[in-house]
Amino acid sequence: MILNQRIVGLIATLLLLTISGCSRETGAPETDGANQPLATIAATITSLTPEPTATSPPSPEPTPIVPEVEIGDQRLGEDGLLTAQSVSLPAPGWLAIHRMSGGEPVEVIGSVPLAAGVHESVEVTVDPSLASESLYAWLHLDVGAEGAFEYPGEDEPFPDESGTAFTVELALPHFEIEVSEQAVAEDGIVTLDRIEVPEPSWVLVHAEEDGVIGDVLGGVFLEEGEYDSLAVSIDWRRASPNLYAVVHEDDGEQGVLEFPDGDNPVLSNGQPVVAEFRASFPPEVLVYDQPIIENTVTIERAISVGPGWLAIYNDVDGQPGFIIGSAALEDGLNEQVVVELLEIATTPQLFARIHEDTQPGDDFNFPAQDPAVLQNNRLPRGAPIHTDRGAHVFVNDQRLNDENGLTVSVVVTPVPTWVAIYSDDQGAPGDLLGQTWVAPGINRDVLVGLEDDAGPGIVHLALFEDLGDAEEFEVPVIDPPLRDREGSQVHIPFSITTAFTD
Repeated sequence: MILNQRIVGLIATLLLLTISGCSRETGAPETDGANQPLATIAATITSLTPEPTATSPPSPEPTPIVPEVEIGDQRLGEDGLLTAQSVSLPAPGWLAIHRMSGGEPVEVIGSVPLAAGVHESVEVTVDPSLASESLYAWLHLDVGAEGAFEYPGEDEPFPDESGTAFTVELALPHFEIEVSEQAVAEDGIVTLDRIEVPEPSWVLVHAEEDGVIGDVLGGVFLEEGEYDSLAVSIDWRRASPNLYAVVHEDDGEQGVLEFPDGDNPVLSNGQPVVAEFRASFPPEVLVYDQPIIENTVTIERAISVGPGWLAIYNDVDGQPGFIIGSAALEDGLNEQVVVELLEIATTPQLFARIHEDTQPGDDFNFPAQDPAVLQNNRLPRGAPIHTDRGAHVFVNDQRLNDENGLTVSVVVTPVPTWVAIYSDDQGAPGDLLGQTWVAPGINRDVLVGLEDDAGPGIVHLALFEDLGDAEEFEVPVIDPPLRDREGSQVHIPFSITTAFTD
């Protein structure tokens, strides 16, 4: 375009010079062959030349921010502090650290809010007790309540791939526990091979219940340190063949066991510090004295090594006599085994023994087969069962439950009965706090709701026969107190507590 303008201008200049020369010679006006002034022609030529079009340089468009996090492998200490080298967000959001399970991000163990933009050296604090060796840093939207991380919920991860996995070296207090398979004698001592606790802790031995950690059987409080061949006493008659030794915190009053309301299991990588082990026990059964109900008795617990039989003997001169009933036992723990009796041969006192099952699948065949299990190479006398002891109760000191109630472990009674709880009045029953009706037989975990608040202190439990209208509490006018075998009224004082000590 510039070159064309220069050519046109040169032509116009030459024409003007020519016209100028002719004019000076003739003195006549400058015209072309059509009698037009040459100046006009030059102007026309100039006007026909296109003007250059002004163009602006293109405006640069901003590069969109892609949600991205850059975080490297690092050490995780007790402070729970982790650092991401760089975090980019196109909108306000959260940097969340997830624990990994099965190669996938699961539970969030820490998070920090961030504005839109690019951030360097972003610190986020996590719960180190929940950390796994592999973690996942993930960017989440912030679309819920401002300043509140709502996930699971509205603050879902950015739709683009905005996370990355990384590993940490867990430099945390180290808890360790090792227990071997063992035989537990009648003293109930369980031996823990080795245990290490970096802070004051509890070690509790739990029974197994439905394949998971169940009730506490015993435990011991430990100061910080390492221990070998540690002896722990347990209630072995309530034990199961599979046991769990679990390390618990001591986060309340030191040396006072507050589990299950406190002193929870210590977590490592989000899991309890636990050693599962198998134990064998003496061939003894746990049974309560009880009335014979519908020609049966119930054995609370019996542990059999392999398949076995539970045999009930009648009494002959204070010793086990004839077998009058039997029930099959499975390998391991058997609970609440009902044994039907030969009614004509029952006596006020019975005995229970465990027998082998030498031909599993066959009927009980004694004395030809299925001999009694020996204890210390001797025939055990058998667990006595008194069937004429009247009513009796087992209850422990305890806290009020969430529903302002108390639990009576066992109530054994030959008749329909009221279980009543009274306040304490200078060592004697005072005001009635609550009552519950139970049927004849063995009643377990009887819940008694209290109408009035009862603080820590002594309360009294009493039993009354439901002698008047069925299931109508008519004490003391119609429903009389129940009495035990010795003729004494069943009356047990116990405590509502705030905590339990070792």
